Amino acid sequence: MSAGPTLTPVSHDRHGALHWRRFSSYAFVQAHPVVPIVLGEHEQVAACLPILFSPGAPGMWPVALTRLGAQSALVAGNGAWRGSYAPSILRVHPFHARATNSDEFALMVDEASGLVTDDPDDPPFFTPDGALAPDLVQVVDFFRNRVQAEGQTRAAMHAITRAGLLTPFAPPQGRVLPVDGLLQVDRQALGRLGRVALADLHRADALGLVHAALVGQHHLGLLAHAEDQFGRAAPEVAPSDTPADAAISGFFDALATAQEQEPTLADWISPVSKSDSGL
Repeated sequence: MSAGPTLTPVSHDRHGALHWRRFSSYAFVQAHPVVPIVLGEHEQVAACLPILFSPGAPGMWPVALTRLGAQSALVAGNGAWRGSYAPSILRVHPFHARATNSDEFALMVDEASGLVTDDPDDPPFFTPDGALAPDLVQVVDFFRNRVQAEGQTRAAMHAITRAGLLTPFAPPQGRVLPVDGLLQVDRQALGRLGRVALADLHRADALGLVHAALVGQHHLGLLAHAEDQFGRAAPEVAPSDTPADAAISGFFDALATAQEQEPTLADWISPVSKSDSGL
């Protein structure tokens, strides 16, 4: 997810009297055909989504593919997420982070999301004495942890690039991707690697990401089929009430990992003190 023009730095001057609302629908994902992921979640992502690689400002980066066509079947008509795992960055919407250097970041909020409010029943951005409110401290800590994971991911991507393992992605026949320049792991190139190159990948914790990307490729046909079924569903009927929706849900349920429940934001965040807030 890119840092778009509607992202605004969170500050007491601008948001001191405002509140924010937790999102209740994943419909916003339709605007993001690819979503950046980090090491630590690559196995969960590979259990239900294709993992590809996209060039960008931080260099080549692993991304989860949420759709092949115009509309993702992963998001139900009521906004529910149909997959067994939602990439972690989606679960902190409408917040993002913009790097200021290798270890620091500025917390951003999407003011066009409709989730920045003046409703006192919503969580505030700041406490009356000007400190970050507890719920927002948790969001900051999520991004603080993610920055560390991004550093590990960046090292892994450097190793993957050095090994020459990426090749242009070829979508399923008849599909035109909504985003250009995507790459995939070249299985044959991986098989030709010698011990030195494999050791380099291992030291950078890159082998797990490579194998996860190869596993994720098996979901491409399933994703395409689910989108075809989703597109044929009658728009005036709630998807949860249609046979097509039941079939799609079954497709993604079959890909669920052996977890008792889907990870939530609490799995990625823990409280930090006001002095560590970075704002």
